[in-house]
Amino acid sequence: MKCSNLSYVKSLCVEHLFTYDGYLKAVKMKFDISHKIPLFITESIQLIPLSRTRDYENIWINYATIYKIEEIDTLLKITFYSHQYIYLKISLKTLKQQIKYLDEIRNTKVKHFHC
Repeated sequence: MKCSNLSYVKSLCVEHLFTYDGYLKAVKMKFDISHKIPLFITESIQLIPLSRTRDYENIWINYATIYKIEEIDTLLKITFYSHQYIYLKISLKTLKQQIKYLDEIRNTKVKHFHC
């Protein structure tokens, strides 16, 4: 790709009819989350940033494609449904917190109102 991963994420948001900046503003107002905000786009696109989103080295993990998470020594091994995997130097506690935030955001976004 000839753009940063954040630029790609922003264009993905626009494809789904919202802006990334508007999403961040709404999440910050609604929840007590101020950094590394997970991004719920659809049930099949649920992105979790692993470091500051503006960092060039940031990796976004699509939570909807994770098959298994394992702790191996000081690393996390994330295996995807595609059988590919990645080793990350983050704690399981940190990832679980990001997943919790993502679940809260998803539950709010897909909430249906009944009369």
